[in-house]
Amino acid sequence: MDQLYAVILAAGEGKRMYSCLPKVLHPLCGRPMVEYVLESAAALTNQVAIVVGHGASQVKETLGVRWSYVLQEEQLGTGHAVMQAVKNLPGQGRLLVLCGDTPLLTVPELKLLLDKQDNLAASVATTRMPEPKGYGRVIRDESGYLKEIIEDRDASSEVKKIDEINTGTYCFNLKLLKHFLPLLKTDNVQHEYYLTDVLSLMRREGHTSAIYTVNDYRVGLGINNRAQLADAEKIMRKRINTSLMESGVTMVDPENTYIDYSVKIGKDTVILPGSVLQRDTVIGPGCVIGPHAHLISAVVKGGAVIQSSFIKNMTVEEGEIIGPYRSHG
Repeated sequence: MDQLYAVILAAGEGKRMYSCLPKVLHPLCGRPMVEYVLESAAALTNQVAIVVGHGASQVKETLGVRWSYVLQEEQLGTGHAVMQAVKNLPGQGRLLVLCGDTPLLTVPELKLLLDKQDNLAASVATTRMPEPKGYGRVIRDESGYLKEIIEDRDASSEVKKIDEINTGTYCFNLKLLKHFLPLLKTDNVQHEYYLTDVLSLMRREGHTSAIYTVNDYRVGLGINNRAQLADAEKIMRKRINTSLMESGVTMVDPENTYIDYSVKIGKDTVILPGSVLQRDTVIGPGCVIGPHAHLISAVVKGGAVIQSSFIKNMTVEEGEIIGPYRSHG
């Protein structure tokens, strides 16, 4: 099997977030959204690079020295971003291209994308949207393989009726990608180098690209504004809560229980509605938390009961009863 490399595109400003914080650093259940993408990529390969641009120093400082970074000084499109990254890569292998704002894609889904690519030129992850406006439309050939992707701004009225859209997640044959990237042009509405145009160039030369369709469109899409961030938070929070319940934690009302990614909870603990657990909070077994308990960086030992209290940076001893309606810490 060819060596797999991964590139995370994280250079964009994220104008629709209306924030001083780079988009990929916006928190999702207690961690920057790009960290979920990095975690998934690292589960597949130890060769991971991040393309940074807007807020590059802040992104590097937040994510640390574990990762390799590639600077995209000018943001001239996704094709341009990948051009910067492949300069440092060898001529053989496979390249997984992920967007730093797609934290909901899971490792099993990415493995299916890789399987689709196999010995082909590329594979692309798509999804079907009830309202596809604004997204690149996927055109298939008669065999179901990729024919081309047309960006929304460049699409005709007929093409805009297509509901299958590009998620911006790809796997490429690295040798072919490095051959076709220099052929990209900016003759489009946005005057950018579209990575999707590589797929069209490959097809014209007789190379086939496969399609992997993500069933839940919400999972495949990037987060572009705060409303989408809130939607992603609901999905991620459900995953976190489900995982905890499967490990022996009781939640009376999971939809009204808010738990960060890094929180650890022992078995037979009961979490009552309205509770918020954040920042590396650790809760032992057999506790009762809530209703309406807010814990930040707290350590709660086994058998403790915490009701309607705010606790930050403190330890609750075994069997201790806290609350209600008192602030601690």
